[in-house]
Amino acid sequence: MYALYAWGNFIQEVDLDREPGWVTPALLRGEHDVVSDHLLIVDDGSGPLLVDGPNTIFEVDDELVLGSQLVDRDLSQTSWRVAYIRVATDGTLQDALRITGKIEDVDDYYADRSPQRNPVVLGQEAVGEVVTTWEDNNGQWDLALIRLRNDSPGHSS
Repeated sequence: MYALYAWGNFIQEVDLDREPGWVTPALLRGEHDVVSDHLLIVDDGSGPLLVDGPNTIFEVDDELVLGSQLVDRDLSQTSWRVAYIRVATDGTLQDALRITGKIEDVDDYYADRSPQRNPVVLGQEAVGEVVTTWEDNNGQWDLALIRLRNDSPGHSS
């Protein structure tokens, strides 16, 4: 199973990493997959980025946790933000590459097909095995294609 994660300066600069839509129970349970119409990786008219809320990684009071762990948690007295967006895919390599193909088509991203480290972490552990990373030339978005292990968080989703 493969997962595609996205993060970067863009969502932080415009406070999309703290958009209230991230912590709605429907998104955190996986019943809804759109946070905001403004959440785009490529502005190609294909619509907003679809999100796997339960497996998106949040930073809550300096702790990294899965969205599924936040469903019944009161966040009103905490500091939270999205750390790594898990992009909604069907879990196949082909579907992840369909999405990354869009970013490569705009020729604005550098792809590292042999990355030395996995940038996506949960707690102290890297999530799965990194396959490819992408970084846009403007420093706004980073993405990582991860091959999940059987014991990886979110493997069954």
